Amino acid sequence: MTRRFLPFIAALLSLMLLSSPAFAQDEASWDKQFQAQIREWMDAIASRDPQFKQWQDAKTDVQTLGTGQHQWLVSIKKADKQVGYLVIGEAPDSTSHEKFVLLEYGVGEYILFDDAFAPKEIAAEPVYDGFASYWLITQKSDTQMVNAKTGEMYPPSFQISEPAVDAFAGEQLIHTGQRLTQTRILSAAEADPFDHIGWVSQMSTTDTDVSWKQLWQQDYTSPVTLAVPIHQSQVLAPFVVGSLHLWNDQNAYVGVWDEGLRFVPYSYAHRIGRFFVNETSSPAE
Repeated sequence: MTRRFLPFIAALLSLMLLSSPAFAQDEASWDKQFQAQIREWMDAIASRDPQFKQWQDAKTDVQTLGTGQHQWLVSIKKADKQVGYLVIGEAPDSTSHEKFVLLEYGVGEYILFDDAFAPKEIAAEPVYDGFASYWLITQKSDTQMVNAKTGEMYPPSFQISEPAVDAFAGEQLIHTGQRLTQTRILSAAEADPFDHIGWVSQMSTTDTDVSWKQLWQQDYTSPVTLAVPIHQSQVLAPFVVGSLHLWNDQNAYVGVWDEGLRFVPYSYAHRIGRFFVNETSSPAE
């Protein structure tokens, strides 16, 4: 056998594997589990939080994020109107029954990686990294990032950071079979973080730290702000905290206002950003 036939034989073997009944059966089983998990989480959220009521009986569309990242964006629509999204990843130990994890979810008309804001370049690749998610545009030897939520194009000098979501521990995320057990609303209406700027002066201090217990138990007379430095601190992204979710009474997610509500794990938000409460805020007696 000559060397020049090896690529053809390798390709033929790959094609035979993909078309084999066993592979097709495994793929169908995986897809069935994936679709069932999407519906389970959607129903769990919609039944517990009235802000997600439109998710009931809504339709979904799935797209892959990145290359080889095992992450998927689930677009949720009702009556041809965008009403939210999920970002799902594969569990670190995907051989267990907990096959999927919920990285992020949001409600509203504007989702992550919305086609309306997508770059027109063919080489644009969606890359999920929490608040730092972006489209990556590759042209010859140059790369450029576009904000996955707003479509804003960052300067070419901006550098790509190591993905923060890769550092998530499995137990900090929502797993297969978990239920939304408790919710709390801090700011029912969408708010601009610059309407109350007390958090700006607090950024120079190091003794401000708002724990999950404080977020959950205290009543505030002014908004709570989450300030997140992204892309190697080249951008500061502030958000007003809108809602809190607790899954299985233990896994905490924070919902911030960002052209709709977007929920991320509290452990992630607390690690990469800082929560600020204006000095006029006071805890309940």
